[in-house]
Amino acid sequence: MEVTIGQFAKLMDTTVRTLRYYDKMDLLSPKKFNEYGQKVYTRVEWERYQQITIYKHLGLSLKEMKEQMTNGDVTNRELLLVQKAFMEKKQEEISETLDVIARMERLYKIEGQSEEVLDEFAFIMMDLFRREKRQVKVLEEHFQSGQLLTEQLRIMKDPELQAKMDREVWRLLQAIRKAVRHPDDVHQENVQDILKDMHRLFPNNKQFFTIVENEDFLANYNRDFNSYFPEDLADYMYKEMKAYYEGSE
Repeated sequence: MEVTIGQFAKLMDTTVRTLRYYDKMDLLSPKKFNEYGQKVYTRVEWERYQQITIYKHLGLSLKEMKEQMTNGDVTNRELLLVQKAFMEKKQEEISETLDVIARMERLYKIEGQSEEVLDEFAFIMMDLFRREKRQVKVLEEHFQSGQLLTEQLRIMKDPELQAKMDREVWRLLQAIRKAVRHPDDVHQENVQDILKDMHRLFPNNKQFFTIVENEDFLANYNRDFNSYFPEDLADYMYKEMKAYYEGSE
């Protein structure tokens, strides 16, 4: 078997451009030339291309393929185990991303919803959803096992309750947005009413609030709780939550 790059590209169902790139990075570089001085692909390149295809299917980068095919420091079995762990992590990330998308879609489907307003807060909501799983894990580790809060954290994983809480958080953001723009008693009372509704769904929200004032906790877990919030909304939310929980004691 001795074929030109164009013939090999058709045979392998790829492109000449791809093969030239592989050649440039010395991943697949033919060593033989024909009588016209053109590089030709032989059985050796065919076998190497099959390896590239398999490694690509396993999710290796071109750089990783080259290292593996050149040095072979890792056995194929070790490579499979590494790639399995990588793919499982990737699968978990994809699953979490799809969950964030599904939760956002539910909000967009709320009857009478202003898509324009939700678009304005979309990144805030998505960031809250994205961080939630890690935050729950941190809180479960932080608070003693058996406490009411840890039990309720487990309950929060219920899809129906989660959907209700998502709607309440979204209502709260809208109410705070209006209250910041129109600082009067009516809008403030609306914020307090929503906090009351959220408290009914999740009575131990107060323990979450105490974390906001715990500098040691935030110093250790700032990366997990440093959510994407505009400063004016965050300040107003903190003030109203503090007023609500201090008033409910």
